[in-house]
Amino acid sequence: MSQFGVLQWLVAATIFFVVPFWRIHKRAGFKPELALFALVPGGVLILLLVIAFVDWPVLTEKKVLTEKKE
Repeated sequence: MSQFGVLQWLVAATIFFVVPFWRIHKRAGFKPELALFALVPGGVLILLLVIAFVDWPVLTEKKVLTEKKE
């Protein structure tokens, strides 16, 4: 595989993994830089587990705001 082929795979991995995880983490209230773990082997699985099982800061903030209104 040539160097150009490796570069193509890196760009493809960035587009298909890092960009969506970046947006998901940003909307959920996490640091978007965590999405760079998607480039590490096994990083996608770790990111999915974090998204699935950790309390989202956005939801806890929203809950606090709704409790203050009542």
